[in-house]
Amino acid sequence: MFCFVALLYQLELTGSAGQTLRSWEHRFRDVLTRTGRFVPPDERLVFLAIDSTSTSVSDLDLRTLYQNIAPESPEARALGIMAAGWPWSREIYGLLAERLLAAGARAVVLDLLLLKAGPGDDAFRAALQRSPGQIILGSNFISEVIGPGREAWALTLPSVSLLPDVTPEHPGVGYVNFWPEFDGVVRRAQHAATLDQLQGGPPPGDSAENAAYSLAARAAGVAGKATLPNMAEPRFFRFSGPPGTFPPVPVYQIFVPLYWERNFGGGASLKDKIVLIGPAGNWAHDEHSTPFGQMPGPELHLNSLNALLHDAFIREAPPWSANLLVALAAAAAWLLAIAFAGMWLRAGAFILAGAAFLGAVKLAYDQLDTIVFAIPPLLTFATAGLGTFIYDYTHETLEKLRVRRTLESYVSADVVREVLDNPASYLNALGGTRADVVVLMTDLRGFTTISESLDSNQLVTQLNEYLSAMVDDIFALRGSIDKFIGDAILAVWGHLNSSGAAQDATMAVQAFFRMRASLERLNTDWAERGMPTLAMGCGINFGEVVFGNIGSARKKEITVIGDAVNVAARLEGLTKQYDRELLIGQAVADLVRESYRLQFIDRVAVKGKSKALDLYSVVGKVEESRASAFEAYLEGYVYAQAAYQQADFTGAAALFQQCAEHIPDDRVAAIYLQRCAEFIKNPPTGDWTGVHVATHK
Repeated sequence: MFCFVALLYQLELTGSAGQTLRSWEHRFRDVLTRTGRFVPPDERLVFLAIDSTSTSVSDLDLRTLYQNIAPESPEARALGIMAAGWPWSREIYGLLAERLLAAGARAVVLDLLLLKAGPGDDAFRAALQRSPGQIILGSNFISEVIGPGREAWALTLPSVSLLPDVTPEHPGVGYVNFWPEFDGVVRRAQHAATLDQLQGGPPPGDSAENAAYSLAARAAGVAGKATLPNMAEPRFFRFSGPPGTFPPVPVYQIFVPLYWERNFGGGASLKDKIVLIGPAGNWAHDEHSTPFGQMPGPELHLNSLNALLHDAFIREAPPWSANLLVALAAAAAWLLAIAFAGMWLRAGAFILAGAAFLGAVKLAYDQLDTIVFAIPPLLTFATAGLGTFIYDYTHETLEKLRVRRTLESYVSADVVREVLDNPASYLNALGGTRADVVVLMTDLRGFTTISESLDSNQLVTQLNEYLSAMVDDIFALRGSIDKFIGDAILAVWGHLNSSGAAQDATMAVQAFFRMRASLERLNTDWAERGMPTLAMGCGINFGEVVFGNIGSARKKEITVIGDAVNVAARLEGLTKQYDRELLIGQAVADLVRESYRLQFIDRVAVKGKSKALDLYSVVGKVEESRASAFEAYLEGYVYAQAAYQQADFTGAAALFQQCAEHIPDDRVAAIYLQRCAEFIKNPPTGDWTGVHVATHK
């Protein structure tokens, strides 16, 4: 076992295998980060936030709340710029910087990308020229497509209207980039980089003249941190704490005399401070995944800068140490197995040994600034420990009885009979087998909120009535219930006894329509009984899964796992966004289009999927006709989609508007009208694929 774990981890490190162990390792390290030693936030660091209160300053505020400010003062000028609406004239940043620097601030860092000329550039440029090196602007490394399958890095710099002599090495410019790990989480910072390095070349030396430096590195240099070794290497850094450790101060307070005196001591509290100005709040969409969850970009820069100022970096143990620890874990498990007799005594010894190892890992992290590989040896140790409790026995008769008892809870009686006619095949499958199946996932919309208004007896009664009806409909179409997840249902066709992919998919769609009809009847009955009515969303997908008896030594579950299940759940989750009760994937659409009329809904890129998903809605059976308005809607929708996919957003908008006139409350048409308006105003760059990036699952 330890050889397998060691080999698998090395393959993952080289990219030759998946990322399962590395993913677990990173999650464990995130726990260490959250529970381990923090580096205290430096008192010199201040976060001025461009938040919703600052961007919502209005003329009414100027006439009421701030009416005592002299009309010709810089404060009145700044608040007037804010009241004009976002985005602000860049003159405001010059006013900000000069007020902060006049108060004694050592540096002003803008976590903003001012890449093109804009209003107020002349005034801001003058401020930059009056304080060279003390005002730091953001640059950004971007990856550009330069040909089929080819990408190249480029560094976008602040506009020459602000810095006429701007270069990547300009002391007043720092890049804003953080490069996350494979799982999208930022754990490391790289404070110097060159385009050649990003393209795969060697990193620059510590004093490389052609290197671009990060915002944090530039700010640290202004703070007097002259020696910054290994800046071109991505290094793990200690966080100062969760989001909010550097409390955001609304930027508008700088210009309000009351706040200026009360919160900043008339500027005295800003002496020798490094002030970072950047967006805060969901409105800016500038957040990064960190071990603490989502963190605003400016706070991430402050954590990185704080680590630079205090040399708070963490070394990672060399890769070969993982293999050594795996071997030692296997040896320790073997010694414990032979040293302790008795199941409970042996279990206690394994638990204590595992806890001791975890304590040593945390000690190394907190006191030695070293990250030790933990998951590979722990997995080896745990697996070896479980192996000591395994006894060789067979119980074929008991297994058959268990199979029948289990199956009768999951599938219809006729499927149970067919399976038990060939139990050997089914029992072999429980060990793990791959199959192409149809997966149906349903969930009740808003049920959590509804359940809070019901007492426990009412809740259980209503949920059981709903689940009983849904299960009957699924069983009637030869489906099997994989599991209940609260009020959600996961059903499968084809893993026990397939009728063919097309027939399985057709039965799954038929099951949905039966379930919808049953829910309508239930809602009528519940309404008469004074109970809340329910609404259901459903996703159906076709693909490969692994079917087997999965779980721990003490509790197992016959279930299916795999990407096809995940996609079905994604489809169900998207039904609310598009106001459709049922969404199916491309594979299911191909299987049922001869029996059902389909409507293409969208092409969506979702997190965790490299390939976009094509979403379809099932309108009804091929032979069924609908109301004339709906038929006109469907006909116009096809032409609207064609125009949209060809990037003819003006034509598409007109056609979608016609669709909306036929079906005024159609969410899909409304969504596309909004997108077309946005793309007409801000045309998409690069090759247009029609893919929409989903912002949530």
